[in-house]
Amino acid sequence: MWKNIVILALLITLSSCGSKKTAVEASKDSKEVILGKSEAVSYKSLGNGVASISLQLFENNTFKFDFKSIPQPDTDEKPVKISEKGTYTSEGNWKTLNFKNPKFSLASIFDANYASAADFKVIDKENVKINVAKRALPIWGVVCEKQ
Repeated sequence: MWKNIVILALLITLSSCGSKKTAVEASKDSKEVILGKSEAVSYKSLGNGVASISLQLFENNTFKFDFKSIPQPDTDEKPVKISEKGTYTSEGNWKTLNFKNPKFSLASIFDANYASAADFKVIDKENVKINVAKRALPIWGVVCEKQ
């Protein structure tokens, strides 16, 4: 447990080094996506000291991903904020999320070191396939429970 927290704290520190930005801006394409009215599936992070994460999939094949890191005590870190919208396609319980020109690395957020192949698979820099049959998904090493 502590090893994971130390690794995540190191990742936060490294990602904030040299950057004067306090947030990651959403891409222009993301802002143009019109979200659906009713949720099909959603995941939210459990209480933790690392990040607040939510992923909402809507019935019109759109999604919203929100992420906010929690700076560690006794540091001058600023929270990293990500808010992206996109579209998805379905293959049974597998949903392929398409992030249009994300300003972050999907492989860093959907880190295979904290998941199994049955949870998700990063396809490329804009697409990740998730298994919505799972009761929980590890996103950035944080357990996100199905709501």
